[in-house]
Amino acid sequence: MRVFCFSFDVRGRAFNKALHWSDPNTFGPRAYFVTVAKPAALTLDGVQLDDEGLYRCRADFRTTPTRNFAINLTVIVPPHQMLVYDNSGRDVSAVVGPMEEGSDLILTCEVRGGRPPPTLTWFVNERIVEGHLEPSRNHVMVNRLVVNGVKREHLNSSYKCQASNTKLMMPTERMVRLELLLRPLSVQILLKPKQMIADQDYVITCQVEGSRPRATISWIRDNRKFRRGKIAEDGNDTTISSTVTFAPVPEDDGTFLKCLGDNPSLPGVGQEDSFKLNIVYPPQVSLHLGSTLNPEDIKEGDDVYFECNIRANPKEHKITWFHDGGLVSQNMSSGVIISTHSLVLQRVTRWQSGSYTCLAANNRGETVSKPVMLRVRFAPVCRDSEISVIGASLDEVIRVRCHVAADPSEVTFVWQFNNSGESFDVSPARFTTTSGNMSELKYTPASQRDYGTLTCWGQNPIGRQSEPCIFQIVPAAKPSPLSNCTLRTATNHSTDALEVECRAGYDGGLPQRFVLEAYDSYTMRLRFNVSSSNTEMPFFRFELSELLTSNGEGIPPSLRVVVYAENAKGRSEKVVLEDITLNDAEKRTDDNSSISILPLAALLTGSLLTLGLAVLLVIVLAVRRSRHRHCARSHCGHQLEISKAPKMTPQASRTNSMLEINTGDQRYVVAYTLKPASDCVNQPPLSVPIDHQPDILNTPRGTPPSAGGPLPRPDALFTPTMERSRPNAMFNSYCHAELTLSPETCAIQTATIGRPRGRPKDVPPFSTFATMRRDHIIADSIPGPESCV
Repeated sequence: MRVFCFSFDVRGRAFNKALHWSDPNTFGPRAYFVTVAKPAALTLDGVQLDDEGLYRCRADFRTTPTRNFAINLTVIVPPHQMLVYDNSGRDVSAVVGPMEEGSDLILTCEVRGGRPPPTLTWFVNERIVEGHLEPSRNHVMVNRLVVNGVKREHLNSSYKCQASNTKLMMPTERMVRLELLLRPLSVQILLKPKQMIADQDYVITCQVEGSRPRATISWIRDNRKFRRGKIAEDGNDTTISSTVTFAPVPEDDGTFLKCLGDNPSLPGVGQEDSFKLNIVYPPQVSLHLGSTLNPEDIKEGDDVYFECNIRANPKEHKITWFHDGGLVSQNMSSGVIISTHSLVLQRVTRWQSGSYTCLAANNRGETVSKPVMLRVRFAPVCRDSEISVIGASLDEVIRVRCHVAADPSEVTFVWQFNNSGESFDVSPARFTTTSGNMSELKYTPASQRDYGTLTCWGQNPIGRQSEPCIFQIVPAAKPSPLSNCTLRTATNHSTDALEVECRAGYDGGLPQRFVLEAYDSYTMRLRFNVSSSNTEMPFFRFELSELLTSNGEGIPPSLRVVVYAENAKGRSEKVVLEDITLNDAEKRTDDNSSISILPLAALLTGSLLTLGLAVLLVIVLAVRRSRHRHCARSHCGHQLEISKAPKMTPQASRTNSMLEINTGDQRYVVAYTLKPASDCVNQPPLSVPIDHQPDILNTPRGTPPSAGGPLPRPDALFTPTMERSRPNAMFNSYCHAELTLSPETCAIQTATIGRPRGRPKDVPPFSTFATMRRDHIIADSIPGPESCV
């Protein structure tokens, strides 16, 4: 037992000068006696465990007995170290975890030192909970707390271990906070459209709640991350939303758009929400040749089929097929069969080559597929199925071109010549092959036996040409005149136009073209010309607004129209149609007149027309009966008595080849050719009664010249203009008594003009053209088919 001494002595001195003594081996300066306090006390600074023991206080008095007091000092030693361990034995100071939700939490509190041994206590959120206290060993106290299956509500809970062995001081403690990993509670797409239109923007929002740490949101389509459009996120630690803005495409139709909310620290525990995309869009169409077909090995006679693949929402209600832009219709007899999505062409021909497309339609629109080319290989065939007539002169070198269509175009040719007496093959040295599908033969007819038929045969890998190309070699000549010409008006709003349509004659064995020329009827100046290349029905059209202008003398403008054909050998005989006179007086009618005379004029015109037709009919019937009596006498039965006709100028005499009859809006023109006097030698006397004239009355004639030589046929279409001062110059070469019209040179031409065209009374109705036309033009309004003028 240790003895500690401390004394306080005031004997013989003042109280404040008392002597203090402290055993330096025990207390030393840590002990001092405090007299100020009542009662006075011994104070020890920095109490140590060795200071524990029984303290005796002895007080000695001068006059009274000594007093003794005993005090037992117990020294409490607090724990000097406290540690808290988690499940894995790691020391934790502030936060334990993060731990996965549902796992077990084990906290171990370990206290070292302390006298007496301290008491360990666990507090959860400041509430005492019971732990498992383990036996002390080596002055170490352990208390283990076990929490089975931590839940979401345990997040951020505080766990405090407290060690206490006295109430004289605050207990020793350590507190930790529990951190958890929480899986998402819910994933929800807020708005799920039932139907979406392709290529329109839509906004889809997904919200994720309950995840800790903050959840990550992914958009998935068909198990692949959706990357189109714009994605934006917003939220806090437990609730987050993701918004995607995108325009759906047809490929999205029928797929699922999924929103996946996941905890990045807890893989595999995410949740998702999804909906099916219903995208409406126009049809998507693709066309393919049948899978069993080789596109490079299709020839005439094979069966071909196409497949039209269609994706559409809503489903297509119409499928249409096209060939080179033209509609393809089902025709079983022709081998064209259309099924739901297929087009079958049985026994395909070369005409069915080309571009094929299919069109599909629904209520969103129509879509045409990309074209698919069908190539049908075939043996050579002539480009022109008609027999070509080629005109050639003797010893003229001509180039005969045989042009065939073939696929493939590598063609070999064989030429043959045929006439009525012989047939032989043409030597290959005589012809050449150019561009694969054309052969050119140089041919020179040396005699009449060399005119005949050339035939050309082609052959390629598909086969030999079934029908040859035929070229008829004939002697070349000038083209024949045009026939059946019709003149009519064509009104286009405020402008007047004339149209002339004729029938082409024989082309003379050479390419021909057709020309229309218009001359001023008074000055014989060429006003314009126009050509036509239509080989069957030449057609001409010209405007009158600029051509028919007045000559300044008050005389209405007049045109003379001539048509002819020409080829390399020359021109055909020219055909004079008629003089065209334009009277625009009706255009200048006073519009301010208050009384309209149109009904009265129409009535008067109708009456005069009826009366004129009746008189004309009587005259025609009388002339016909008279003519029948005289036509039996001789071959030149119809003669015109010139001696009794009024005298005409030479220019006027040349107009007698044009005969005009105006009936209302209709105008009839009779063209004829003067016959030489030599053809009338054996004719009856010159004088013929006036009732023997033709059905169509002649225009007044001038007095014939004195007897002269025979009347020759003009060599040119136009004769020189003669001065009016020499009225007998032209007639010196004509028959002195009469002019004869032969039936084979008769021609009647009918033309319809939009409104009546008339001449002023002071302008003689004559022409400076002689008609050179020989073939017949059928009159469509003149009675009497047997009439000949």
